[in-house]
Amino acid sequence: MLPTIRITKALALPDNDQWQFRFNVESASSNRLYTISQHKVKKHWGCSCPGWKAHRTCKHLQALSLPCFERPFEPTIIIE
Repeated sequence: MLPTIRITKALALPDNDQWQFRFNVESASSNRLYTISQHKVKKHWGCSCPGWKAHRTCKHLQALSLPCFERPFEPTIIIE
């Protein structure tokens, strides 16, 4: 069964030319916010954190049960 991602309107961000379903998550170790989103064409998920930028994997995607390493994945998205 595919996971369902619930995005609150307070954390939702507008789509841009490359990314959709954008939303912020809080860092567990600092006061930073990172943006998680799905690539519009390739359908993989990404994060704005240093881990994903350097290695294409991160704890933020893993916490949401989203695959890393730019593998396409389309969960159910609910914006509340």
